[in-house]
Amino acid sequence: MKLASQQQAPGAGERAGGGAGWFGVPEVYALIALLSFLVARFVPVLDLHFECPLRALAGIPCATCGMTHAFVHLAQGQVAEALRWNPLGALLALGAWTYAVADLVRILARWPLPAPPLRLVRGALWAGVAALAANWAFLVVRGLGA
Repeated sequence: MKLASQQQAPGAGERAGGGAGWFGVPEVYALIALLSFLVARFVPVLDLHFECPLRALAGIPCATCGMTHAFVHLAQGQVAEALRWNPLGALLALGAWTYAVADLVRILARWPLPAPPLRLVRGALWAGVAALAANWAFLVVRGLGA
């Protein structure tokens, strides 16, 4: 019998379609992360000049303002500029791209997918919510330039 703190997150270790194949939900996330790097690195997305609706209506940045700039600058190797635009966006990009590489290594090495305990998943969720709120407060107080 597992204790509540030892329970696994729902879907942990499962694969799309219920099979035990090598391509499932974790690999979809890794593929999305890889595509985000390729787009940020090779597609001129900053030339689109999209304006944040919240900033346009209320004059304050949204919680994700500057993330596109952060991803693009980090993909170009401009770490300080990525952090200037959106610190959480830069960390998110770095984490996503690291995850993509780690998942590829896991697949090639034929290692099993680790199943984190539910307690760890919940802690990570609340840490993410707190980081998003802190990042938004930072952006609002600093008045991120458009």
